[in-house]
Amino acid sequence: MKKKLTRFDSQPSIEELLVDESFLNFYFKKDEADILEWEDWAEDNTQRKELIEKSFAELDKLSLKWSANQVNQRFDDLRDSFVNKEIRDGLQIPYSKPIIRWAAAAIILISIGWWYYQKSDTQSGIYKELVANSSIELIEKENRSEKPLLITLDDGSSILLQKGSRLSYPAAFKHDKREVYLDGEAFFEVAKNPEKPFFVFANELVTKVLGTSFTIKAFKKQKDVQVIVRTGKVSVYRLDEVNKNARIISGESKVLDGVIAVPNQQISFDKKENNFSKTLVEQPEMLSEMPQYNFEFRDESAANIFATIQKAYGIIIIYDEELLKECPVTATLSDEPLYGKLDLVCNAIEAQYQVIDGQIIINSKGCKN
Repeated sequence: MKKKLTRFDSQPSIEELLVDESFLNFYFKKDEADILEWEDWAEDNTQRKELIEKSFAELDKLSLKWSANQVNQRFDDLRDSFVNKEIRDGLQIPYSKPIIRWAAAAIILISIGWWYYQKSDTQSGIYKELVANSSIELIEKENRSEKPLLITLDDGSSILLQKGSRLSYPAAFKHDKREVYLDGEAFFEVAKNPEKPFFVFANELVTKVLGTSFTIKAFKKQKDVQVIVRTGKVSVYRLDEVNKNARIISGESKVLDGVIAVPNQQISFDKKENNFSKTLVEQPEMLSEMPQYNFEFRDESAANIFATIQKAYGIIIIYDEELLKECPVTATLSDEPLYGKLDLVCNAIEAQYQVIDGQIIINSKGCKN
């Protein structure tokens, strides 16, 4: 495999990595080709993986965690501490001295790192601001791997953090509410505690739950933010709405209002249009906590069949019960997905269905002669 610097086909030092353009592209995720090359370079090689991890740790310390003022101050401190007067006057850096070579590498790193950061900020400004303004100390986890990262909170809640995502959370929830901050995508399984609401601040949105499981997709470059509910119930708010109304996240408020979603529903927030939409997920699933239903029907009324489907999936189905109780249906629906079930029943009674605002609407003229 060829690298931009061929000596890296062997074992580079941390100092060499910190000033290599291709490695910085890998760290800052700016060039897909460089990312793939460095991942291939370290594949199945424990020593190289450890070297990358150590280099990333140095980059974290020296660059992304600092503000512009901190970067400038650090630059000055390094220059004054390690670079002598002759070097400052323009003479060649004596690279034979390891400590000065390290100082030079650090200075170059900070300059390049800040330039990368300013040119294309890969961190969400909203996320960064929310974390910075937190009144309690937070732990931040970032998933740089290809596999989901499992995070367990002190209340028993668990989170699967997806690749390229970050989560900030306290070591312990001390007050009458639980708050975490997400940039990217994660699946949450929140421990039930009606007396202590759980809030996820995900860039433009705030999601409030009392105990449920759901996915949030809130990457900066996405045109919308999505909240997908698997079990329970969630309420979703615009961040600016929460900022204007402290009652929403007050520990005194134990109710769920805002835009509410239940299992198999998905809320999307269009950043450009600044509005919400609600629909069903692409492949609705039966509720895991519900008993197994018998979907073998013989001369069963369509009304009862729709009622069974509604309970099994937790999705509201709107239909005329009086009209459809006279429509007998014989069908085997056990192996059919939700939409397959609806198709078969609707075809049998010459009806149609629509999905509107996360609900299913059955349109039928009935079966009476």
